[in-house]
Amino acid sequence: MKKSKSREISRPTAERLTEYLLILEQHLSCGNETISSKELSDVFGNTPSQVRQDLFQLENTGRIRHGYNVKTLTMAIRNRLGLGNITNLAIIGCGKLGSAIAEHVPFSVYGIKLAGIFDNHKSIIGKKVGGIMVENVKDLEKSLRKRKISIATLCVPPSAAQEVADKLVSAGGVRGILNYTQKRLKVPDNIVVRDRQIVCSFMQLAFFSNQGV
Repeated sequence: MKKSKSREISRPTAERLTEYLLILEQHLSCGNETISSKELSDVFGNTPSQVRQDLFQLENTGRIRHGYNVKTLTMAIRNRLGLGNITNLAIIGCGKLGSAIAEHVPFSVYGIKLAGIFDNHKSIIGKKVGGIMVENVKDLEKSLRKRKISIATLCVPPSAAQEVADKLVSAGGVRGILNYTQKRLKVPDNIVVRDRQIVCSFMQLAFFSNQGV
């Protein structure tokens, strides 16, 4: 019996699909109509076999004799990732990093709506950043529930990170956190945390550079 491709996909597969999508959109912008699993794997850094296995999770991949139709495959990945739906996002911490994310990330292109920005500095509260009014972090939990916010980005000092994460959890609707702090967060297993520790990345790059890697 043929297995349904509408079954749930694993987190690693979903993560790879998002990377493939960015590669495909670059190909579209260059006017390329087709792409092979080898081309995708060369850019991503895995194997053609892994690419084909991941794409097997999709409906209507645009498979042709020598690869895939870029436009069709792009739409297939978008549909599988649910990017036609709107996911509400909150940014907590509106310093330079939080402001840059709010102003320059093309959220709407990927089905994400910036629904709230929060900070605790009086000099920032009430100002507009990325077209959104910055609110007092004291109102965070109430606003999360009211706007049905399900993902959040933490751009706060490490000392405040766990307290803010606890508020995100207690609000009840947040299911994913992008953590830009240097603090390892403790959250329930049903909440996905992605750590983006910039300092660690710079240290790693410096090490590799000094080693001549």
